[in-house]
Amino acid sequence: MPKSWHTTRIENRYGGGVPDVHVCAEGIPFWIELKTTKTNRVNVSAHQVAWNFAYCQSGGVSFYLVKALSSSNLYLFDGVHGRGLMEHGLKSGRSGSGEVGSGTIVPCLWSGDSWSGLLDHMIGVGRDRVGSVGSGSGSGRPSSWPGPGV
Repeated sequence: MPKSWHTTRIENRYGGGVPDVHVCAEGIPFWIELKTTKTNRVNVSAHQVAWNFAYCQSGGVSFYLVKALSSSNLYLFDGVHGRGLMEHGLKSGRSGSGEVGSGTIVPCLWSGDSWSGLLDHMIGVGRDRVGSVGSGSGSGRPSSWPGPGV
């Protein structure tokens, strides 16, 4: 990851569902849950599904980043799709809505093996979502925010 990104690795073996990495890049904060798979199955816990879904529903940005060990591909999924990943993993075919997809059953935001393309995509998704929350400058708080404790 670029040195200009502030990243914090979270070590939590006792549940709660908090993702593995917190990132702040170009003023955009987001979380990443890191997963690997030898098959199409992605091991996502119910706590991870709940935490990521609630965080995204409140206007936050989180992702599941899955590395398929059988190839060089990475797959990026929106945090709201944890349940789908838990149920379907990286399987391809028809989505739950009956639409034919060329990729995974769970809507994939990005896939490939280029880190620069992945990083650009995460920033773009974050910018789109964070910029649409709240009022004012797009920071998620009013432009006249007086500061803490006021």
